[in-house]
Amino acid sequence: MGFPFASTNIDKEFLALDNVSFSVKEGEVLGIIGHNGAGKSTLLKILSRITEPTKGKAILRGRVSSLLEVGTGFHGEMTGRENIYLNGALYGLSRIEISNQLDSIIDFSQVENFIDTPVKRYSSGMYVRLAFAVAAHLQPEILIVDEVLAVGDVDFQKKCVDKMQEVSKSGRTILFVSHNLQTIRSLCNNCIVLKHGKISFRGSTSEAINQYVGTKNSDNDCSGLVKFDQNTERYGTGEVVMEEILVKNSKGEPTNTLFYQEDFSIEIKCRVLEPISNLALFLSLTDSADIFHGLSYTCDKFSNPCPDSGIISFKLSSRTQLLPGKHFILPCLSNMCRAIDQIQRAFAINVLHQGCMKSPSFPLQEVRGSYRLEGDWQVWQDN
Repeated sequence: MGFPFASTNIDKEFLALDNVSFSVKEGEVLGIIGHNGAGKSTLLKILSRITEPTKGKAILRGRVSSLLEVGTGFHGEMTGRENIYLNGALYGLSRIEISNQLDSIIDFSQVENFIDTPVKRYSSGMYVRLAFAVAAHLQPEILIVDEVLAVGDVDFQKKCVDKMQEVSKSGRTILFVSHNLQTIRSLCNNCIVLKHGKISFRGSTSEAINQYVGTKNSDNDCSGLVKFDQNTERYGTGEVVMEEILVKNSKGEPTNTLFYQEDFSIEIKCRVLEPISNLALFLSLTDSADIFHGLSYTCDKFSNPCPDSGIISFKLSSRTQLLPGKHFILPCLSNMCRAIDQIQRAFAINVLHQGCMKSPSFPLQEVRGSYRLEGDWQVWQDN
């Protein structure tokens, strides 16, 4: 006889953070990214002394200012001005020190018309503006900021990023959590990727973003560089062979992840084994279903005979704004009559829906179409 209403729940131990250990240098701006539930907010709460870890310890040297949730540290019945003094006192500042920063805080927060109004009547955006202004202006040695900035409007978010860059240049340390990868990239030199409560990666921001969006696979190296060997699946007559392909973002960083409307470049290095005339490079783009999306080629840039041997490099500095999604690069060396060397799915580029700092995100979830890869070609022989 069954018991359909019997409880089947079994108590299990859940570790929000599991053996997380890292150090941050003075003046470093460290980004922390990861999917929802990865442990980002728990980590910041431990570092802010809000939550005590069950194991281990967090050692911080210097005054810590944190902005984790809307209204954290504010008393709803007190005015904005009174809450500034309250927060300053909690950070260990004297009334004189707070008064010296008062005008700057009010001006930055843009709530001067409501500074003597109880904050319980503030909108969430007003809360965030005032809270960030307090956290950033009270001269902390360590500034900890969570995704709460997403509540603010675009102009204020840009203003906050500029302020955090100013804070970091003054030698202070910043820990920044955000799902806005463009903001992370513009602000942070290094990143930690959290996954299921563990650090899955720590390194440069560009590589961390590649890891986070899940574009790393057996065909792509997260550095943005792929080298081809004799075992690479290819076809052609073989007088010239491609050795490697490198993709760089608008900042000149090797990557396989781009933002919507971001410029990029593609570099391909080739080895000449036999002389050949009228060599050209074709670059095609396809999607995961091998549907054609775009084409670019060097035309008659190399109409003269190639050297008998050596290395030839091609570079396309593209001005084409790729649509969001996964794109595969299919390079083909040709002399206009036959394929010299062609590699299927040589490299995968993942284009995010998020736009660059000054451009909007892509408004649609799915789009189809084709376009020409426009840009400037460079061809040169390496010594």
